[in-house]
Amino acid sequence: MRTSFKTTLLAGAAIGAITLATVGAQAGGFAIHEQSAYFQGSVFAGAAAGGPSISSMFWNPATMTQQPDKLVNESNYTAILATSNITPITATSITGVNLVPLGPSGDISQDAIVPASYVTYRLTDRLVFGVALNSPFGLVTSPNTFWAGQFYSRDSRVHSFNATPMVAYQVNDWLSVGAGMQIQYFKVYLENAFPGAIAVGNQPTSLILRGSSTDIGFTAGITLTPTPTTTIGIGFRSAISQSIQGDAFRSAFATTVVIPPFGPIPVVVPAATPAIQTTITLPESVSLGVRQKVTNQLTLLGTLEWTNWSRLNSVDLVTPPPGTVPGIPAVLAFGWRDGWFGSVGLEYQWNPQLALRFGVAYEESPITDTTRTTRLPDNNRWWVGAGLTYNWSQNFSIELGYSHIFVKDTAINIVPGNPSFNPLLGTFVGTADTSIDIISLGLRYRWNPAPALVTKG
Repeated sequence: MRTSFKTTLLAGAAIGAITLATVGAQAGGFAIHEQSAYFQGSVFAGAAAGGPSISSMFWNPATMTQQPDKLVNESNYTAILATSNITPITATSITGVNLVPLGPSGDISQDAIVPASYVTYRLTDRLVFGVALNSPFGLVTSPNTFWAGQFYSRDSRVHSFNATPMVAYQVNDWLSVGAGMQIQYFKVYLENAFPGAIAVGNQPTSLILRGSSTDIGFTAGITLTPTPTTTIGIGFRSAISQSIQGDAFRSAFATTVVIPPFGPIPVVVPAATPAIQTTITLPESVSLGVRQKVTNQLTLLGTLEWTNWSRLNSVDLVTPPPGTVPGIPAVLAFGWRDGWFGSVGLEYQWNPQLALRFGVAYEESPITDTTRTTRLPDNNRWWVGAGLTYNWSQNFSIELGYSHIFVKDTAINIVPGNPSFNPLLGTFVGTADTSIDIISLGLRYRWNPAPALVTKG
């Protein structure tokens, strides 16, 4: 048993590490909902209330007590297939030059694989230990290098990796509680063209900000079972303040200086790579989930989730000593609002081997028409999804989930009034067209299945 448990943990860690290289955000802001093939099929309806899948522990650690088996591990692999194109309407540089002829962005999205792994181990009749490996935040957008909006975005990459050990305790027949510690690695890379840049050797003509950090937070939750057919779960994932350490690269650029009595004289400012530091507070979230059994075969599911994206108002950048490197921004402005996500779904147990799921969701983005940029042209969206579970044996289950996301037509207005507008970078007005398909595969194995209840009749 100890050997199997150790092998499971090591395998899960290796799978989770892949998320550092292949991740794409398809929830509001740059959060990643895609943590479970089981709940992908219901568009995450009922996720915090638990169910057969141990992946519910991502939203609510208290759900671990619902698993009767001694040892369970589950691996999920989600393919995000997205296209997003930005078409410029007007774009001007600081000098008034029309940038529209540089063309559209091309497809800024990148297809991605998002793994997530879970393990639960029952220590006693009431106490369960678990570990989750996830990537809760991520973003990869990559437009054409030379395009009409290049002064506001080129490559953008945000990666995260969470290892979350948890414990859950069943207080009585109707109440369970759980808590855990999030250990999170966070890495960011942001690039945009730099005005007046001069190519020197193989150096990019860009401003690049990059850094990483590892910090901790927590997760907690409860489940309530007021009747044998009703389960209510409430889960909380805390904010995590990441103390980013990194550097900035600013290309060489041409400018003029006034030297009396000679007047304006053109000069070239050499490239620089100063150290930078900042603190980015990633938002906390609260998830409410409900599972209501209507018949022995039919269960209704529901979710309401709030994410405190208004924490991401602005981010101060410090270059020690401050103010000595021209061209490095002092602040990254966002101006985001809180995000909301609501979904309803149903699960139908066709037979002991096969369960079917369906769900619909609406998500309110933290990004509005007045704060949207070319780096992340996010908007409100509808989700529709379906999925199934097939119990191959008493030990092994396979899950499939599919979702399509309908993103509202998206306007981008980087003009005075938008927090990200910078008069030194000019203006950009355009539209974004986005389409997203998501396919998930889940594999769950129960190492010591609980014996089936046998009754005499």
